[in-house]
Amino acid sequence: MQQLLYLGMLCVAFMAVPAKAQQLQLLVGVEKPPYIKVSTQTGYELELLSAVVKRMGFDCQFIHVPNGRLLDVFNEGQADLVSLQRSAPEGLFATESYISYQNILIVRQDLYKEILSLSDLVGLRVMAFQNALKFLPPAYADAINKTSSYLEVVEQHQLPALLLKNRVDVLVMDRNIFWHYYRLTAPDDRSLKVLSLFQPNHYHMLARTPEVAERFNKALMEVKQSELFSQLQLKYFAELSQ
Repeated sequence: MQQLLYLGMLCVAFMAVPAKAQQLQLLVGVEKPPYIKVSTQTGYELELLSAVVKRMGFDCQFIHVPNGRLLDVFNEGQADLVSLQRSAPEGLFATESYISYQNILIVRQDLYKEILSLSDLVGLRVMAFQNALKFLPPAYADAINKTSSYLEVVEQHQLPALLLKNRVDVLVMDRNIFWHYYRLTAPDDRSLKVLSLFQPNHYHMLARTPEVAERFNKALMEVKQSELFSQLQLKYFAELSQ
């Protein structure tokens, strides 16, 4: 009798232990603070996606891939969701926009000419983030053809320093990435200025089924309505900007 009672209590104890959450794999970009810090698995984008996936009832595993390869790797069958997409190929299902990037021009305040439009880039030395020509409007590509030099780079951490040293005339970067590196490079400097000539780019996730996309959307809305969403923006951007 005592043995039966023990076995019954043991079964109840096992039932009380919560089942381990199923895991979702997400394809995301590589090192890109303040959005992605690979070594610590932190950053605005990673922590936002982690919170959304948790609301969906899953654990989250990130697979880091260069931006230009994200969709290719997803099409090869890896992961459940892929980040940073602007369109939905046939057979895949887009979520609502989860993040926006605001690209800007950055120049020194003592630049010898005033830039009021993209056409004013003629004759200037320009450096931009990788694939800027792909993500920015056609007018940007036209303007770049008339610059004295143009280079797109993967590693953006040195760009503010190059501008401060007059090695380049114009930077083209996301505003949050620029401010992150500018504050680290020259925290007390006030010699650079920002020009807003582009509309924001809005990005969504792609899922393999409409059910996963809809579940993501519901969780995303809940996170955006929570205090955590504001906390993440203030933590990484020092303002409510998204």
